Amino acid sequence: MASVRAASALPARTPAGVLTVAGALELPALAGACLVAGRAGAGRAIRVANIMEVPDIIRWMRGGEFLLTTAYAVRDDEQALADLVPELAARGLAALGVKVGPYLPRLPARLLRRADELAFPVVELPGYVMLNDILSEVIGTVVNRQALTLERSQALRDRLARAVLDGGSYRELVALLAGETDCPAAIRGADGTILAAVGDVPQHAVAPLTRPITVGHRRSGDVALWTADGQEPDPDQATAVEHVASLAAMLAVQERVLAERERRYRTLLLTELVSHPPRDRAESARRAAALGWDLERPRAAVVVEAASAPEGGGARLTEDRLLAAARTALGADTPAWGTPGGLTLLVAPGGPDRTALRRDCERLRRAVAAACPGRTVAVAAGTVRDDFADLHLSHSEALSALALGRELDGLAGSFVRLHEESGVYRLLDQLPAPELQALVEETLGPLLRYDAGNDGSLVHSLAVYLRHDRNGVEAAEELHIHYNTLRYRLKQIERLTGTPDKDPMRRLQTELAVHANRLLSARAR
Repeated sequence: MASVRAASALPARTPAGVLTVAGALELPALAGACLVAGRAGAGRAIRVANIMEVPDIIRWMRGGEFLLTTAYAVRDDEQALADLVPELAARGLAALGVKVGPYLPRLPARLLRRADELAFPVVELPGYVMLNDILSEVIGTVVNRQALTLERSQALRDRLARAVLDGGSYRELVALLAGETDCPAAIRGADGTILAAVGDVPQHAVAPLTRPITVGHRRSGDVALWTADGQEPDPDQATAVEHVASLAAMLAVQERVLAERERRYRTLLLTELVSHPPRDRAESARRAAALGWDLERPRAAVVVEAASAPEGGGARLTEDRLLAAARTALGADTPAWGTPGGLTLLVAPGGPDRTALRRDCERLRRAVAAACPGRTVAVAAGTVRDDFADLHLSHSEALSALALGRELDGLAGSFVRLHEESGVYRLLDQLPAPELQALVEETLGPLLRYDAGNDGSLVHSLAVYLRHDRNGVEAAEELHIHYNTLRYRLKQIERLTGTPDKDPMRRLQTELAVHANRLLSARAR
C-alpha cells in the first residue's frame, strides 16, 4: 500500500491551537513516519499521547489519544491487531502509531483496510525511532499549544473587557469579534432583530455558531458568527463568541440598570411636579433640563387609564407598552411615566386653543387602544398651565375629569374628557366636599334614603328626566320603562321633596344637586 506524507492529508481548515494527526507528523520526532491508512481522519485532534504494551490498556482510553505501540503483544496474531482498529475508533482515539521492526516487519493488509473503512489514521513508525521521544514531543506540543490558546483567549477577553469598561457598545464588541475571527458577526435581540453587525451578514442563512446572551434567567438575544462557506467553527472561534456573549450580557445588565435608574429619577421628578408646587423652582428646572424636558412650554397634565373590558381578556398591560404608545402619539420628548393601570403625562398642546389639547388626547387614546387591544381606554386632561409650578392643579383637574368621565360615560366605556369641557361640573368641582354634600342632602336627601331602603331608583330617574329637559317620553325610553311607570316615580319624587318645578330657584337647585351627587359619586370611585 502506498504511504502518504502528512502534508498531503491536511484538512481543509486546521483549528488554531489544536494538534491534529497530520500536524503531529510534521514534528521532528516523527520525521520518518508515514500515514499509511485512514487518511480521511488526518484532521483528528490529539489530546495526549500514550504507549500500549498490552492490549488491556485500551479500556483506560478516554478519547483523543495518539496511541503508540511496537505490537509486541499481538505480533503473532494479525487478526487481533486488525481487531484493535474498530475498538480504538469506537473509543474516540486520534490515531494508532505502529513501530515496524523486528516484532512486526510490516503492517497487515486487513488492518489497513479496516482503518480506511473507518477513517481511522494508522501511522507507520520507522524501527529506529524511540517511542518515548515521540511521546514527550507530542505531549509537549499539545501542552504548549493549549497554553498558547489560553493566552490568546485571555488576551482577547482582556481586549473585549477593556472595550466594555471604556464605555464600549455592542458595535465595538462585534467589531472586535469580526476582526479576531475574520468572519461576519452580529449581536441580535431576543426577537431576532440585528442590534449590531460587522461584515457581510447573511440575511436568511442560519449562523453556524451562536451563543445566547443571558441576563438573569432570561435569554435577551444571541451572538452569531457566519464562517466562510459554512465551515464548521473551530474552538478558537467558539471561545471568542462565548467571550462576546458574556460581555454582551454585562452590557445588557448595565443598560437595564441605567434605564431603571433614569426611570426612577424621571418618575420622582414628575411625581413631585404633579403633587405640589416645587419647593425650589431652579432645582426642578435644572433636573428637568437634565432629562431633556422643556418646562417653560405651557403644559397640561393628562391621565390615561387602560382597564380590562367587562368580558375580561385584553393585552397584558406593561409600562413599556404604554410609554411606547404615548411616544408614538405625542413624541419622545413628552414627559410620561407609568401609574397603576395607566399613564400620567405632561402634554404641550399643538396649538393655543382647547381643540388642540383635545386632538392630542384623542390621538393618545387611539395609540394606547391600538397597543392594548381588548381594553377600554379613558383619557382625561386638566387645564393648560403656563407656569410649571401650577401643574399640580392641572393634575388634580385631570383626576377629577377622569373620575367624572367614569361616572357619566359608564365604567366600561372609552372616552376623552377635558376639565375645561366639564361645564357645570367644573364649577361644582371648585366647592369643598362638605358644601356639595350639604346641597345634596338638603335637596335629594329624602330620595336617597328612599332608594337605599327600597332598592329604588328615584334619583337616577330624576337625573334622566332632567337631562331630557323634562320630556317624559324620551326619559322613559332611556330608562326602558313604561311612561306611566315614570309618571308614578315623578309623583313619588314630588311627594318626598315638594314641587320644584313651580319655583325657578328650586328647579335650579334640584338640577345642581343631581350634578353634585354624580360628582360626589365620581370622587368616591
